[in-house]
Amino acid sequence: MRAIVQRVHSSSVSIDGVLHASINRGMNVLIGYCQGDDTTKNGWLCDKLLGLRIFPDEFGKMNKSILEISGSLLIIPNFTLCADMDRGLRPSFVQAEDPAIAKELFVDFLQTLKSKYHCIESGVFGADMNIHIENDGPVTLIFER
Repeated sequence: MRAIVQRVHSSSVSIDGVLHASINRGMNVLIGYCQGDDTTKNGWLCDKLLGLRIFPDEFGKMNKSILEISGSLLIIPNFTLCADMDRGLRPSFVQAEDPAIAKELFVDFLQTLKSKYHCIESGVFGADMNIHIENDGPVTLIFER
């Protein structure tokens, strides 16, 4: 599993030119499933995201979590995160999980996250999406497990 987490002022996803979901202050999370990933990794990432202290406290220090600021999360499935770029100039996606399995993992991740927190929006697995991200900072973190 690979995830790119960005602290945002706002973020949105559109599909076929129509706004599908949007958030204000919070995190934009791009998530990709690689071969061999399972649901235990989803629980790990959920806990990390909800506890991650990347929002400023009253002194401007990154010391608050998404829970403490009542922020939102926009979760976007993105198989290209599992691309292999070691050889050549064209990405290889042989390390990406089979789409049917990856979709099940993505649905499980959303259910797990929504069971722990209420301010969750998401993109659509397999859709051609346009993502608008207004970075805050910028603060961008990469998770791999």
